[in-house]
Amino acid sequence: MSDVSSRPPHTGGRPTPEGSAQLDRHVLEVATALFIQQGYAATSLERIAREAACSKASLYRRYASKEELFRAVVAARGKQLLEAAGAVEASSTDPLVATREISQFFLDFMLRPETLEAYRIVIADGHRIAFFVEDMMQTIVEPFVATLSRQIKAAADAGRIHSPDHNETARILMSLFLGWPLQNTMLGLNQLHDPQTRARFFDRSWQIFTSGICIKGK
Repeated sequence: MSDVSSRPPHTGGRPTPEGSAQLDRHVLEVATALFIQQGYAATSLERIAREAACSKASLYRRYASKEELFRAVVAARGKQLLEAAGAVEASSTDPLVATREISQFFLDFMLRPETLEAYRIVIADGHRIAFFVEDMMQTIVEPFVATLSRQIKAAADAGRIHSPDHNETARILMSLFLGWPLQNTMLGLNQLHDPQTRARFFDRSWQIFTSGICIKGK
């Protein structure tokens, strides 16, 4: 697999904590690539172990099932999203600017191939791994919505926007800028593949959103 980094070197004996952590990252990289290339159903732990050049016993010590490994793959993506949103929140002094930056990053993040494939798997196989969908909602989706809601609340408290229900406002915003792009890309039309086209769409979505909630003169 040319798009996956080579297996971390192992010199024999008990692996060091650093070596074990490196192998963990390598396994997740390989698993992510295989899930993207083959889909969830066609990917087995045995194939992942073979491509990662690690023993099945080593892989099973880390992940008892394919469901657990897929959960780890999605959790790693979610961690990237939440860390990026948290960094914007921590550094910004303007809640509306932060809301915009976080939202635009989210749009770009969701249209990445690895994120899209994970989303496809959740849609297609969510009924088989219902516990995972609930876990994803609690550990990724709701914390992300909460981050947006805090920024919206701060803007509302400053008298800059009207938002009687901050969580609802956050979800409306997400639907506005992500609904059509996600549907379009999932259908393979890829009309927002070009970053400039995607940025123009987001700008227009943001204008429509703020025109409905911003208080004039603020």
